[in-house]
Amino acid sequence: MTQLSKRLTYANVMSSIAVFLVLGGATAFAAKKIGSNEIKGNSITTGKIKKEAVSAGKIKKNAVTTAKIQSNAVRGAKVKNGSLSGSDLNLATLGTVPSATNATNAQPVAFARVSSAGVLNVADSKNVGKVILEGTSLYCFTGLPFTPKGGSATVDFSDSGLAFAQFALGTGTGQCPAGTQAFVFTATSGGASAAGFFVSFYG
Repeated sequence: MTQLSKRLTYANVMSSIAVFLVLGGATAFAAKKIGSNEIKGNSITTGKIKKEAVSAGKIKKNAVTTAKIQSNAVRGAKVKNGSLSGSDLNLATLGTVPSATNATNAQPVAFARVSSAGVLNVADSKNVGKVILEGTSLYCFTGLPFTPKGGSATVDFSDSGLAFAQFALGTGTGQCPAGTQAFVFTATSGGASAAGFFVSFYG
């Protein structure tokens, strides 16, 4: 007994108690689940997150805002086909967009340049068969290789000054000969007047 008491110094007792407390505390801490309060702010860095660990189900609804998205990160390949509507687009950035319904049915498949005397300028014309001048200023078109669905006419200023031109389908209430497919009427503010013009036909 005397021999044991000689070995029980203050340092030996304190070191034994310290070991006991450490082992006991470690066991208790390991048994306890680590909560958010035990994690120091900003201590979990990007490198500590396992790859693909954060799935869609882990992200709070409406948590990802515009400020969290990197500029130019969302590109064409990231956008689902058919997901964007007209209201999602900046229309001011678009050029002239034809109607999808009429895009393939309203092409200028024929055009012509006609003098005030009713002479067809072959070099500036395509798919126009013949022009017949009726009266003073009624130009009738025949021989088009298709049935025109519309068209437009613009005065040739170099030939006609301040005259204007009007395009119409048909024979002009019978004023043009049979077989006429469309006609152009030219005039000035004073009435019917011959004038040169450009005309386009749509099929």
